[in-house]
Amino acid sequence: MAGTTEKWETLKDGLEIYTKTWLTNSPPVAQIFFIHGFSDHCNTYGIFPTTVAAQGIEFYSFDQRGWGLTCARSNQKDKTTRHSGNSGPTSLVLSDISELLGPRLAARPGIPCYLVGHSMGGGIALTYAIHGTYKNVLAGTIVWSPMIDFAKESSPGFIKIGALKLGATLFPNKQTVQSLPAEDMSRDPEVVEAFRTDPLCHDTGTLVAYADMITRGQDLRKGHVASKFSADKPVLVLHGSSDKITNHNSSKHFVASLAQVRDREFKSFDGWYHKLHNEPGEDKVTFANYVAAWIIQRSAGSVSSKL
Repeated sequence: MAGTTEKWETLKDGLEIYTKTWLTNSPPVAQIFFIHGFSDHCNTYGIFPTTVAAQGIEFYSFDQRGWGLTCARSNQKDKTTRHSGNSGPTSLVLSDISELLGPRLAARPGIPCYLVGHSMGGGIALTYAIHGTYKNVLAGTIVWSPMIDFAKESSPGFIKIGALKLGATLFPNKQTVQSLPAEDMSRDPEVVEAFRTDPLCHDTGTLVAYADMITRGQDLRKGHVASKFSADKPVLVLHGSSDKITNHNSSKHFVASLAQVRDREFKSFDGWYHKLHNEPGEDKVTFANYVAAWIIQRSAGSVSSKL
C-alpha cells in the first residue's frame, strides 16, 4: 500500500513530534529511520523518500525537537518562539531518537532498519551508531554531507567556536541565528529559492545545540571514537566535492578511519553541493537510486537483530 502516513507522537516529556512515513507497495525489504539536517525538516527531501519507497524501502522521518512542524506546534501552543532550534544537548537528541526508534524496531523485527541522516542529522546518526540505545539492532548507517567538520567556506574559526562553547555552559538555551547561504544548498535554483523562503527553515539554534553539534563532529574525527563502530554494521558516507557547508575531505578521512568496519564505503559526487538529494535533473534520481541499491544489496535475505 503505497502513499504516506502522518502522525503526531508524544514523547515522555509531553513533546508532540511530527512524523511522516512513506510506505511501500508491497511488504518492505528494508526500512529507513531518517534524521534531517540543521534548519530543515522531513518534508524537504524531494523525490528521495518516494524513490526508495518505490523500491521496497519504507522511509520513516520526523521533525526534530526545535525544528519543522514539531517546533511550529510547540511555539503556537506557547505563543512564543522559545522552541525554535531548542533541540537540547546531545543526550536529549539521542534520547528522542530512541523513543521513536524503539517502537518501530519492536513492531518490525524482521525488517532491516538503516539509520540515515543528512548534514547535522548525519553527524547525529553517526553518533547514535556509537552511543545509541538501539545501536546493536540497526542494520547499518548511511549519511550524506554529514556534519563531521565545516567546509572551509563556512567554518567559524577556533576563536568563535571556543566562545560558543563557553557561552553554551553559561547560557545553554540562549537562541542565536546562524544563517546558511541558500545558494550553497544545491545547484538547482528552485531548491535554493524554496530553502530561502521556507518559514520552517528558521536558521535559529540554541548555544548548547550549536556547541554540541560541533563537539559531535570533533569526536567523530578522533581515531579512538571511530574504533567504537561495530565491525559488522555497514557504513555508507556520501558527499559532494563542492559542498561549501560541510567538509568533503573530513567525510573521506572518517571512512578511512573505520579500519575495523568490514563493509564501509565513501562515495564522492564530483561538483555536487550540500543537498545531494535535491540536485538538478537526473542527479537527484541517480543519488536516490544509489542509496536504494546499496540498501537492497545488503538486505536481501537478512533479518535485523532482535531487541
